Amino acid sequence: MNYHLYQRGKDQGIFSLEELRRRHEAGELTGNEPVWTEGMGQWQPLRVVLQGGYAPLNRAAGTAPASRPGRSPVVNAILVFAVLLVLATMIGMGTLVYRGIRMGREATANLPGERQVSAMQAATNPVTWTSNTLTVAEVQKKQRLFRVRQYIEGYQLRGQRNPECDLLAQQFMTNWIALNFGGPADTNLPPLGDLRDRLAKDPACQDPVVLTVVAVTTDELHECRHRLERALKAFENSKHLGYPKFYAAATLANKWEGAQNDRLPALDHQALQQLAAALTDGSLQPEDEEQLCDILVSGWAKTFFQRQTKPVIELMHQQGAAYQWLALVLAGQDEITQAWQARGNGYANTVSAEAWRGFSNHLKAARKDLTRAWQLHPERALAPDLMIRVSLGDADISEMREWFDRTTTAQLDYPDAWDEMRWGLRPRWFGNYDAMLAFGVTALHTRRFDTDVPRKFFDVVNDLGADQGLPKGEFLFAEDNIWPHLQELYQGYVAQPSLPPYDRDGWRSSYAVVASLAGKYDVAAEQLQALHWEPHPENLTGWYHDLTLLPQEIAARTRSQSAQVNAAEASYEAGNLAAAWQVYHGLLGATNLDALTESFVRNRAAALEQEQRLDAGGWIDFLPADDQFTGWHVDRGHFQRLPDGALEVHADQAGHLIYSRAQIGTEFEVRGQFEVVRSTTAAFQGGLVMGIPQWQNDDWYAFRMKRNSDEGDLASFSQHWTERQITAPLKLDSATNSFDVRFQHGRFSAAVNGQEVFKQARPPRGSFVGTNEFMLGLGAFNDSNSTVIRYRNVQARRL
Repeated sequence: MNYHLYQRGKDQGIFSLEELRRRHEAGELTGNEPVWTEGMGQWQPLRVVLQGGYAPLNRAAGTAPASRPGRSPVVNAILVFAVLLVLATMIGMGTLVYRGIRMGREATANLPGERQVSAMQAATNPVTWTSNTLTVAEVQKKQRLFRVRQYIEGYQLRGQRNPECDLLAQQFMTNWIALNFGGPADTNLPPLGDLRDRLAKDPACQDPVVLTVVAVTTDELHECRHRLERALKAFENSKHLGYPKFYAAATLANKWEGAQNDRLPALDHQALQQLAAALTDGSLQPEDEEQLCDILVSGWAKTFFQRQTKPVIELMHQQGAAYQWLALVLAGQDEITQAWQARGNGYANTVSAEAWRGFSNHLKAARKDLTRAWQLHPERALAPDLMIRVSLGDADISEMREWFDRTTTAQLDYPDAWDEMRWGLRPRWFGNYDAMLAFGVTALHTRRFDTDVPRKFFDVVNDLGADQGLPKGEFLFAEDNIWPHLQELYQGYVAQPSLPPYDRDGWRSSYAVVASLAGKYDVAAEQLQALHWEPHPENLTGWYHDLTLLPQEIAARTRSQSAQVNAAEASYEAGNLAAAWQVYHGLLGATNLDALTESFVRNRAAALEQEQRLDAGGWIDFLPADDQFTGWHVDRGHFQRLPDGALEVHADQAGHLIYSRAQIGTEFEVRGQFEVVRSTTAAFQGGLVMGIPQWQNDDWYAFRMKRNSDEGDLASFSQHWTERQITAPLKLDSATNSFDVRFQHGRFSAAVNGQEVFKQARPPRGSFVGTNEFMLGLGAFNDSNSTVIRYRNVQARRL
């Protein structure tokens, strides 16, 4: 029997069942792709068909209704298959369910009936605004003034202003506020991190407000905690008001959340006391309601509010009419949380009648509180935004759009409102792929390139790819119904007259990336030419591809050697490494290569040579082979190749990181040594990085062997250099340490100095690393110190 196959946004044609089975067993198909043949009522996942036939849809279980007559099989596939996928977390709640939520809802009494409204109509209604509608830029000005009052003016009026550091302290806090909330900054000063560390080490700097800002700008967790403790101690005998004390206590509490420490309850209690004081001592005023609500619901104090929900709400109610709006919004947010807790995480048809009633009752309570809050202040965006979430659970797309319009009338580019409408238009809820795409076009056609709104089209394109099961690193950018809109998007931002030059170059950098990933190399070259072939590095990360050679690659693909380069890359994509390497090796001797193409050819030849040696089996040396680090990328730290082949790195507080551009894959072993040459303290770290290891990108794993005063000697396997990690104690030598690491079948094993520290360990809970490109390198963070680390005898092999 022959089946239509739907994959990557298209009907790929007709294939025999035997061919589909072969492709699935070879790993070319995941099994989630929809297939259809004559006689099937609906498209079904390939895995269902391969298991012996297709299963009838169960409407009571929350799947989509039967397709309407006249709709194409492809559109039917999109509608039906999408609702069969159960993915992770609902917005902010860790819960995502089928559209069957509506079926369960109708089983409960007192819920509003469905209004059969077209998802396309909700997606295509124009977005309107008035002269009073705010934007993020205008809201940010209010946020900035709030921080100026709390920190800079608070310091000026009540601080311990030692003349030796007074000016530097004010400049530091001014630049910190400007970095986060805009406004004037002193560009003649050293970087913020340098200012921070100068103040931290200056014995003349004793003011707790300054010390608090010093602490929260500290990247290293343990040092951040130490500095916050110092600030809290200094607050005890200061004249400062409640808000900065609340900020310091709650932030430190957040830093201890999830750790095995008894500090958290005491810090939460202290923060609650300081919040109460701030409401009466003048540091918080009724006109700050919106600022405080944003801080508690979605800002830096969100986790504090989640831990202390009832006391905070009661505290706001005690303030009476002055804080009534805030109390209502916080109560509504709490009811939404309780609604999803009552319902649970299961499929709709597994939820009990009692759970549905709890879900319904909490949403009704949220509706009452949030509607009242909106009526009190319709010019504020948060209450109607939260009502979009309520509508998702107990109404329909029409009401979602109604509350969306109320939110965007208050603030046109309120991010959560756009996110929630996109979510509601997914097939598993109230929409379909056509409506999703149309909503993106609606955002684009506002032409408000002074805001983030047109860029929402890009978010929709990513939504479409994710909902269709595209692997990380694969995109729909080149599709005929998408690429022209992407061009309109990027050209609109680039042409925006009010855009600062740096931001314009950022848009050009992203445009070049998207064009490259769409295979539109001429367009990418045009944008890079406008950037003098120097795109912003921060725009080259987060794409699940190593784009560190993007300018070189685009030059090579579009200049005199383009035919050979494109042929080589096609060979590489087809798995023919030898043919690709042969082309690049032949080009190494060419005398007519421009500098960018020559750099690309050298680096690709080196990486391909290393990949071929890995393919051959056995151990290979895995350190840079020349002083230019050809085939490697240095992300941070100052590296030097020593005469004996060892690699020495001078690392500051940002650590060190270097990786090979060769694809090692996810099945490998690596062994070697690292030496501690010197450290400004007794602390040091050495380790490995895996995936696409770049500082700005979270999509990689790290193995670290580290020593510091808080943790002692410890092995860590983490996502990035974060607290999302698994750890094990070990014994490190102060001079030289060896390591043996194996990564296979998604499990991690490691030994340090012959001591096993991890055996078939799963990656840290909640972590995810894409595998379409997987590289290996060396790197580790630092513990607020500077070190010199030397790697030697590092070898790797594929398994």
